[in-house]
Amino acid sequence: MTFLNPFILLGLAAASIPVLLHLLNLRKLKTVEFSSLRFLKELQKTKIKRLKLKQILLLILRTLIVIFAVVAFARPALKSSLPVLGSHAKTSVVIVLDNSFSMDISDERGNRLKQAKGIAQSIIGALKEGDEVALVEMSGVENQRRAAFTQNFTFLKEQVQKLPVATGIAQLETSLRTANLLLENSNNINREVYIISDAQRNIATDTKDSVRVFDETVGVYAIAIGEKAKAAEQNLSVDSLNIETRIFQLDKPVEVEARIRNSSARDADGVVVSLLFNGERVAQRAVDISASSVQTITISAPPKSRGIVRASVEIEGDALDADNRRYFGFIIPPAPSVALLGNAESTKFLSLVLNAAQSASVLPMPSSQVSGLNLSDYDMVILGGNSVTASDGARLADYIRNGGSALIFADKTTPLAERQQFFSQLGLSISEQSFSPSQPAQFSQVDKNHALFQGVFKAGADNRAVVESPKITRAFPASGRQSIIEMPGGAFLSESRIGEGKVIYCAVDPSGEWSNFPLTGLFPTLIYRSTLYLTTREALGTDYVSGDAVTLTLPKKYASGGNFKISDPAGTESFRQAANLPSGAALSLGNVEQNGVYAVLAPDGKPAAAFAVNPPASESILLNFKKDEFISLLKARVGEKTHVEFIDEPQNIVQSVARARIGTELWKVFVILAVLCALAEMLVARNTKEEVIA
Repeated sequence: MTFLNPFILLGLAAASIPVLLHLLNLRKLKTVEFSSLRFLKELQKTKIKRLKLKQILLLILRTLIVIFAVVAFARPALKSSLPVLGSHAKTSVVIVLDNSFSMDISDERGNRLKQAKGIAQSIIGALKEGDEVALVEMSGVENQRRAAFTQNFTFLKEQVQKLPVATGIAQLETSLRTANLLLENSNNINREVYIISDAQRNIATDTKDSVRVFDETVGVYAIAIGEKAKAAEQNLSVDSLNIETRIFQLDKPVEVEARIRNSSARDADGVVVSLLFNGERVAQRAVDISASSVQTITISAPPKSRGIVRASVEIEGDALDADNRRYFGFIIPPAPSVALLGNAESTKFLSLVLNAAQSASVLPMPSSQVSGLNLSDYDMVILGGNSVTASDGARLADYIRNGGSALIFADKTTPLAERQQFFSQLGLSISEQSFSPSQPAQFSQVDKNHALFQGVFKAGADNRAVVESPKITRAFPASGRQSIIEMPGGAFLSESRIGEGKVIYCAVDPSGEWSNFPLTGLFPTLIYRSTLYLTTREALGTDYVSGDAVTLTLPKKYASGGNFKISDPAGTESFRQAANLPSGAALSLGNVEQNGVYAVLAPDGKPAAAFAVNPPASESILLNFKKDEFISLLKARVGEKTHVEFIDEPQNIVQSVARARIGTELWKVFVILAVLCALAEMLVARNTKEEVIA
């Protein structure tokens, strides 16, 4: 027997009240003998014995009235059926329904999510008056938090019918925890959990740190959708993307490596893979993929417009549409604004290259004017071989640290000690090297894998092979940072990252006095690509899984305030204020559910970031737990005495629910017993009173 309100049993202490009153009435009185009453006493002896028996009977009845009343309020119940005497035991039901997108696949019985909804509605339809039910969605933590019991079964059926396919992973562990919290607040004798899922293997998490849920009063019933399906339709998916391109330019190909998975038991021939920019198909390929295998392909196309590009790789429609595309985003920045610092002689070759390329808006000026320049107005600074003061050097270092970029050439006028002070702020150490004009220095190694040289050299060339080298008679090679081109004594070209900014340092001056570097074919390529590389924000590759919490860290130049405009994949716009942190501006967007590319615009209207949200790739791998595995999975997460049962025939779910819900509440029985005892007490008390008077 189980008591649904066990604390009421404390009221049994009231059963001692009739006993105390009875004992108080038994006070001994002093007896005085009268000779004339001797014969009367003999006559009353039998009557007195009857009165004492009736008083004991009254004591018992009054005590039972209290006991039965208290027990009735404590709601005793049996996990068995007692017809007539008992009443239907009220039931608390939690339906844990898998709405992850793997449930959107179809088999010979139709769409699996539709099957699951039908089973859930049948369970709700089997409930009786006084029962309560809650729906817990396996995919979506926010929806789980809103789960609550209801007795409006019609409304809940409508909610089940409208339940959409979610984009995240089905989370069994958190769903069971939610169900446990709901049932802990239930006082009903029957407490049941129905888990309706396709039992994908990705719903399982490591149980080492998991806490077991439910006790022996809860029944857990597993219903595996598609467990006995003969075959599912063919499903292919775009598992992942790797963006090979590092510098994004207008009319230059963006190269993408895509992994296409065939989760089916049969081969897929002639699968069309498309690349789309802003919803427009710009390239496509056909590929054959063997059964249960993965094929990697490369596809590319040139973007034709500046700004944020919402891109995707897609395949043809199949059984599961949600995994047929994968998104990525990138930014083709507007022509950068460049401050070219140096005198006309030292920057003449730089000006020629920049003006010919027309890839940047260039403002040339003497380096002496740096002090009056608002560096934050420029995307990049080129220091063309002229000296700067110590204070101007500190300003340049702060500008770079806060997200700025700089291309710096060796200074031929400033003493080495003063130069060292400036370069130490950039993490560089330089040394002077001189060479004979008859035996000039040349490049010793070139890192062709660096983003600066992507697409510059022919494929298959040795990645460290020497390319066309200038003849160098004097240089200030650097050490301490990433070397891109090496020469005797150190790095001819090196990259340094300071805070959020980047610096590329060249060990010779750009005037041609120390080398013939400005006259080589590598010089214009290096200047042009350095401008692109240094002014391109590395926002690419930010890829979130649907349901993740997104917080973007933006450069410090955005920490001054203002609202950022966020445009979601559907084009809906919202505004968010960034939080100022020592590392920059933190823009929190909360949990993102919608798949696609999100665009973030700075307060000045310029593109600040682009990030993609994609479905979890594991949902596309159609590997399911077998019956015994699913039961073991559940038993590892529930109490040792919790009843776990697998329902083999979900189409007969109503009968299974009825079998599970055998229970009887006995409070009515104890109310009847209390009433009967009260009536008996009234009759005995009246009879006793009349006998005493007589």
